[in-house]
Parts: sequence; structure tokens; C-alpha cells
Amino acid sequence: MGLMQSSAPHVEGELELRDIQLESLKILKDIDTVCRREGITYWLMYGSLIGVVRHQGFIPWDDDLDIAMPRSDYERFLACFDGRFPELDKYTPVKPEIDLRRPFLITRISNPEYKMVGEYGNEVDELGTFIDIYPLDGLADNMSEALDKKRVAHKLMLRYLQACNFDCCNRDINPAKKLAKFILSRMLGKPERYQEQLNTLCTESSFDSRKYVGLISWAGTPESSIFERTWFEDTVYMPFEDMDVPVPSGYDPLLRSCFGDYMQLPPKEERMGHHVYSIIRRV
Repeated sequence: MGLMQSSAPHVEGELELRDIQLESLKILKDIDTVCRREGITYWLMYGSLIGVVRHQGFIPWDDDLDIAMPRSDYERFLACFDGRFPELDKYTPVKPEIDLRRPFLITRISNPEYKMVGEYGNEVDELGTFIDIYPLDGLADNMSEALDKKRVAHKLMLRYLQACNFDCCNRDINPAKKLAKFILSRMLGKPERYQEQLNTLCTESSFDSRKYVGLISWAGTPESSIFERTWFEDTVYMPFEDMDVPVPSGYDPLLRSCFGDYMQLPPKEERMGHHVYSIIRRV
């Protein structure tokens, strides 16, 4: 949504950042209704969790909303998009299927009443305002093995992305680099093989069966998003905007593992969203 970044496209009728936050909040409320009714576990996560703890709402400059679920709950929730729940009828789950338009291996719950302009929105027409859902899996019973598993997963993720050679990653690169990426993608072969191996790695240990858990399918570095399962053993509810949201009881060590001193505000020049697109209402 990137409205605070100079590289974001600016278009007529684009929503202000606060309007985008409030539209994302509407999606969260509908997700929360279904999850409470069906006994599906979820927690606010990453920057959105900082928002809960530090601001009791969105970080003022944040431009997305993240939640996480144990994989079993994640799969149960995605099965709810079958017409049984009117709260979800308006939304489209943009799932991590192989599609040369979108380079992400998590699910994005999108409201197609709006349209994303820029970033992935130019290729993925169904993207509008959205919430990202991160599946959490079991890693290992010691940190060394957890890191080893994350390193393997990270390599598979990179190979998958390189083999797919996504269109949106090739917009502004020179012809020589574009050709090199194309050749590499052909050398790597079908991306399905890497996705299948990654899915096997993600699902070989359940969230409840390991001391360390984490985000295996989509993480910036092999070392990131490794958590102690005890941090998630209890759920507490805390204020977020005008609702109470579930957060892991171990939110403090979790956030410190991801962000360090998360209660310290960043310098003013760093207070901006991290996406590069705008949102408009569809005509």
C-alpha cells in the first residue's frame, strides 16, 4: 500500500493510508468472527503485533496487517471459503499456487472491491486491500536442527522463485539481466519440484510436536522467524483499534527475537510503509 514511499505509484482516487488501515481492519473483523465461531487459532504477528503492544492499534505508518496460524488451523481456515460463511463471501484467498503473476508463498485474503496499483497488483487483478496469513510449522527440538531446516527451506524458496522468474520482478531491469534470469529459470527446471519439496519440509512436523516452531515457507533469512513454541502456548486478548485481538502470551520474547527493542520508535526517516503500491476503489 506504500502510500508513504516516494516509489509508490500515485493515482487518482487512491486511498489515504488511514483509509487502507481501516479497510484492512474490516477484513480482520470478519476473519475474527469466523475463527471464533469455528475455534480456529490465530494471532496478530510481526509489525501488526508491535502495533498491538506499542500503539493499541496500527503502527501509524504501517501499511499492512499480518496474522499467523498453526498450519492445521491455517488449512481449516482456508477450507472456510466454501460458501458456508457469508462473512467471507466478498473476499478472495490468493493462495500460494504456482502462478507467474505473484511471488509469495503465503496466503493473502483480498477484498476485490478495491484494486492494487503497482507492485503485484498490475499482474494480479484480484488483489485489493488485504491481510497476509502466515502458516507456522514445527521445526525441531533444538536450535541447531531448527536452523538447519530453515536453511534448507530458504534454499528451496529461492530456487522456486528463480525457477518461476516472476513477471513483476523483471519490470525495471536491463535486458541482459532479464535474459540471464530467464536462462537460469530454464536451467532450474519446473518450479513445482521446489514447491513440492518445500511443502513436504513444512508439513513433516506439526506445530504442536516441536520445541521450536516458525515460518518455514516464506522468510527473509534462514535465521528469521524461529520461535519457541511455549511463546504460543497461551493466547491473550489485547486492544487493537476498536476490537480485542488474540496475541501469543509470549509476545515480548517473540517480538524481541524479530525486532530487538521493539518499544523504541524508529528514526523519523524510517517511519514509512514497506510496500510500493496504492489502492483505489474499483469503479
